[in-house]
Parts: sequence; structure tokens; C-alpha cells
Amino acid sequence: MQPAQNRVRMFWIFAIAITAIASAALYYAARGRRVNATSAAVPDDDATTAHFRLQLAEIDGDIAAGRLSAAEAVAVRAELARELLARSETASPQERKAPRWVMPGAILTTALLAFGTYAVLGNPGLPALPLAERAPPAPAIDLDDALARIESQLEKTPDDARGWTVIAPVYMQQGRFADAAKAYRALIRLNGVSAELETNLGEALMMQANGDASGEPLALFASAAARDPQHVRSRYYIAGESTRSGEFAVAVTQWTDLLALAKGDEAWVPAAQAGLAAAEAGRDGTSLPDSAAIRGMVEGLASRLDAEGGSIADWTRLVRSRLVLGQTAEAQSDYEKARLAYPDAATRQELDVLAADNGLVSAKETP
Repeated sequence: MQPAQNRVRMFWIFAIAITAIASAALYYAARGRRVNATSAAVPDDDATTAHFRLQLAEIDGDIAAGRLSAAEAVAVRAELARELLARSETASPQERKAPRWVMPGAILTTALLAFGTYAVLGNPGLPALPLAERAPPAPAIDLDDALARIESQLEKTPDDARGWTVIAPVYMQQGRFADAAKAYRALIRLNGVSAELETNLGEALMMQANGDASGEPLALFASAAARDPQHVRSRYYIAGESTRSGEFAVAVTQWTDLLALAKGDEAWVPAAQAGLAAAEAGRDGTSLPDSAAIRGMVEGLASRLDAEGGSIADWTRLVRSRLVLGQTAEAQSDYEKARLAYPDAATRQELDVLAADNGLVSAKETP
């Protein structure tokens, strides 16, 4: 109890001190102050009196010189008297000061009102409000609610390209591939055809067909690659499909052309190199020996990820390399490890698409 009383006492000491300082500053700023003047200066009252005396002397001179009659002199003196009386009644602000008690009384009243109001309404001894009793923070945005709102808005404004842009990748993450394809078709209609949109649509259709890239998905990848020869993702799908379908000679050319686009440090390069090696082995009717450089590279990557972990791009590269080499069981195992390392599906979009495309499933999805 004693610490609480000490806190209240200190609060009032500081409050009174600060109020006193503020009141003194107000008083000093508002009070009237005389300006220093030399002793030779003539006060305003004396100057006014001398002026009228001079005018009276001039009137007397005019009477003596015959310029004013006695009656006219009386009238002029009367006019001067009225003017003097009017000036004396219209005093300057310095001459008509408010009583001295008004200003300090106003400051004191303000201070007393402030303390009185706080004494009634305030509580300096009130402890800090526990976290449990404070207002709860704003609730986090629910993805399903946000998605429903966007869908509702798109029903009203189907030409809202921004809405389709936001919602399409969400559909892919949720496995709603038919809806994703619809969204990408809408974006192509609204924004025009591009290699990126065609590839996105091809992915959605391929996933909707359980990883089968034949038909429209492959045609979309081919169209995207023709539209933009530098578009890596579409050309990767094309080369991978040629390898899986046994068109090894064609695949070798496609992998080689794809690797020619690399600068050397892209995440997809090792997987493309593995794809090229697999296509060459298939073309030549040979198999990749365990001692091949490509297998050593893949195993080295797997060992590093097991020991140190890595980015989602590293895990995706490893799984893709396993698949290209035909190591399906290892790819499944590495996919499970990647899911454990990155439980947020939003960060695994490319990996999940790759896994679904090649028949890899999560342990939770296994019947």
C-alpha cells in the first residue's frame, strides 16, 4: 500500500509544481510593464496641458491685437474647454487599466478549476490495466471471409481485373483449380494475353487434370514460349513433358535451349541440368550411373538440406531433380520434409504444384 501512496504523493507534487510554473509564466507574459524613459521626457498629460495653454495664450494675443472680439473669445475658449473635456474622458489603454487583482485572480481560478476537475474525475493511484482486461486487438483477417467478399464483389463487377489478380493464386493454394482457371481466363480477357498468364492458366488446367499436361495445358505452354522465347517456366514444362513422354531427342534440344537462357545462378538450373542428363540417357539408351556428376550434385543438395535446412526454392529444386532422375520415392520423402520445414501453404505454391503434377501427396492426404 505504501508504494501506491508514494506514487500518488509524487504525482501531486509534480502536478502542483508544473501548474505553478505555468501560472507564473502566464502572469509574466500578461502583466503590464513600464518602458524606461529619460528624465527629460514629458508625460502625455503635461504635453496636452501645455498645448491648450499655448492656444489660450494665442486667443489672448488675438484679443489684444483686435482680431477677436470679447464674445468671439468666449466662444473659442468654450470650444477648447469641450475638446479638453472629451480627451480626458477618452483615456488610452495605459490610462484605463483593469484592477490589479483581475489577472492573478483569473490565473488562480483556472488552476483551481483544473485541480478540482481532476480531483473529481481523475485517479492518480489507478494501477495499469491488466492485459486481459484491455480492449482486444483487431481480429486478424480471415482468409475465407476475405475470399467470400472478393467473390461477391466479382459477381457484381466481373470486369474487375484487380480482384481476379488477387483471387487466382488463392484458388491455386486451396486446390480449387477449376476456379483458378476461370480467374486466369478472366484476366486474359481483361488484360490481354501474356506468356505469364498463359502459363498460369496451363498450370491450373494441368492440376485440374491430375497432372496431365496433354491437350490444352501443353498448347498453352507452347503458346507462351512462342510469345516470349525468354519465358523459362513455360519452356521448363515443355521440356519436362517431352522427357516424361519419351521424346528424348526433342527433350535434349529443349533442355539445352532452356539452359542457354540461364546466367548460372538461377534456382531452376540444377533441375534443368538433371533433366538434360535424363533426356540424353534416354536418347542414347543408357542409364545414369550412380557416379554421374548430376546424381552427386543432387545427393549433395539433399545432404545439405537435411543437415542445415534451406529455402523453399532449394527444396523445390531438390524435389524437381529427384523427379527428373526418376527417384520418385526420394522425391516423396523430400517433399514431406519440405512440408514440415514450411507448413504455410502460401510459401509452397510452386512446390505443391510440382508435387501434385507428379503424383506426390502429403502423408495426411494418403488414403
